[in-house]
Amino acid sequence: MNYYQYTAEDFAADDYFKEWVCAPTVESETFWRNFLRDYPERYYHVEEAKRLVGGLQHLNLTPDAAKSVHHIWWRIENTINSLETPVIAHSSNRWNPRVWLVAAMVVVVLGAGWIWWSGYDEHRTVSPMATPYVAAPEWVEAVNGADKTMLIQLSDGSIVQLEKNSRLKYPTEFGKIKREVHLVGGAFFDVQKNPNRPFLVFANGLVTRVLGTSFHVKAYQKDPNVTVAVKTGRVSVYADRPHPEKDPEVAGVVLTPNQKAVFDRQEATISKLLVEVPALQLPPAEVAHLVFEAAPAKKVFEALEKAYGVEVLFDEEIIKNCTLTINLTDENLYQKLEVICKVLDASYKLIDGQIIIYSKEC
Repeated sequence: MNYYQYTAEDFAADDYFKEWVCAPTVESETFWRNFLRDYPERYYHVEEAKRLVGGLQHLNLTPDAAKSVHHIWWRIENTINSLETPVIAHSSNRWNPRVWLVAAMVVVVLGAGWIWWSGYDEHRTVSPMATPYVAAPEWVEAVNGADKTMLIQLSDGSIVQLEKNSRLKYPTEFGKIKREVHLVGGAFFDVQKNPNRPFLVFANGLVTRVLGTSFHVKAYQKDPNVTVAVKTGRVSVYADRPHPEKDPEVAGVVLTPNQKAVFDRQEATISKLLVEVPALQLPPAEVAHLVFEAAPAKKVFEALEKAYGVEVLFDEEIIKNCTLTINLTDENLYQKLEVICKVLDASYKLIDGQIIIYSKEC
């Protein structure tokens, strides 16, 4: 079973899943606990499916009622199977089997509730605090519907700035092996360093893995792309495509400050670029040293590389006789490159988050 591809509707229609919710065993508890450990991104789907199926467990059905519910389930599943057949192309209203399955499950719960209620003992009392289903209080979901940023502090001390119209799901306490959160929308993360427990952000098909750094993730449902931009540290970004034989991180990219990754959700491809406005990585005292007088071009490029943490590639043999007198303390990176290239009669390109200089001999 490829359970890692299942939605809530798929889980709720699966016999093994329903058996676990209604009559858990040591074997099934172990299986689903390990499943959620390996595929935490399925958490929401599993919880939703548990609410749909688990509601029946708490109705305290009589044998006759249980038999009726079982019969209803049998009819629903057979109906859904018949709906899986191709639909005529000229039909203007196509039925979605999964949508009908959810509606059918609601009917089951309501119908079972009516069966239970019709046999209800009028002398029986129910505690007003009773509840049909209570999820384990292990995860918290923060939803920001305000116009300002929501500040969230995680259990390890990491800080998340959650943007408007965004949601973050995170555990009340992180595990001992890794730290995981799930994002829909935009957020800036300032992660506490911990080499023994990597921090992972799951966001619309993209995984961002860090040990301790600061970065921004933009992952809105309506957008075709997911973007991760690094401010400090090093970040590994890869598609959330589990494979039994391959490590998905190998097919990803590694980002350093002022680099970003753009993930095409439909094509599942990742591009590495520079951020729109690269920030200086030097303390103010060292920025004052970005003034050169008749300095070798190589020295200027190396200083630029250090200042922004971005690799600058050039042909040392071609520019070995080139010198520059220039002040690089004020303008942004791209303005500085324009001035340098104008003086050297050169040009540059941005490829895979690097700056490539195309120059002539001086």
